[in-house]
Amino acid sequence: MEEITTATLPQWTYSHVRDRRAQTLLAQLRIGHTYLTNRYLLTRDSQPYCEDCLLPLTVRHLLVECPSLQDLRHRYFYRCRSRDSGVYHLSQVLGQACMALGYDLFGFLGEASLLLYL
Repeated sequence: MEEITTATLPQWTYSHVRDRRAQTLLAQLRIGHTYLTNRYLLTRDSQPYCEDCLLPLTVRHLLVECPSLQDLRHRYFYRCRSRDSGVYHLSQVLGQACMALGYDLFGFLGEASLLLYL
């Protein structure tokens, strides 16, 4: 989560999300601690890995790195890409640009079938 710095935090003081569950999930995603990615710490299981990539399952991996979710990422996060390189950054995906209209983050999570597990 190295790209999320204290300079990013003031931009996140307000979100257009009114649903309490969605606000909680957004906060968990922003700090990188969700039930899906950190459950192993509570249950003493081994760390979960992405079934497609065999990389550790993290919020960063799910939202900006996983190649199996790339088509969904292009569909839902097209406004949140870096203009010069076309790369997705976690601070932009979880920021106001992706939250303002249509709650693209939650659409992405729903279509990827991740809302039930986060």
